[in-house]
Amino acid sequence: MLGQSVGLTNEEMASMAEPETCASFDDTDRLVLRYAEVLTRENRVDDTLYAALEKRFPQIELLELSFTVGLSNLVNRVHATFRTDLDDSTRAKVGDAPMCPIGR
Repeated sequence: MLGQSVGLTNEEMASMAEPETCASFDDTDRLVLRYAEVLTRENRVDDTLYAALEKRFPQIELLELSFTVGLSNLVNRVHATFRTDLDDSTRAKVGDAPMCPIGR
């Protein structure tokens, strides 16, 4: 639902694990997705990835990106722990939308 709320298509959401397969993702999109996956899976960003991020984003935007990814991970872990069900209004909005495969 969050992806849809910011204009992502079902194809884009389904392509997040392999962003190079989605023609509508640009280099910045791919960099952000790589960062989110590395931070989610490894909880550590190496110097090469950080340099690419620093080259693309001003420090304030990089800070916002870090907090966004971190907050998403926090929320996902809480939902995973308590196996939270979707409420009816969210289920009605999400429908058959594909899950975001990042962090599987």
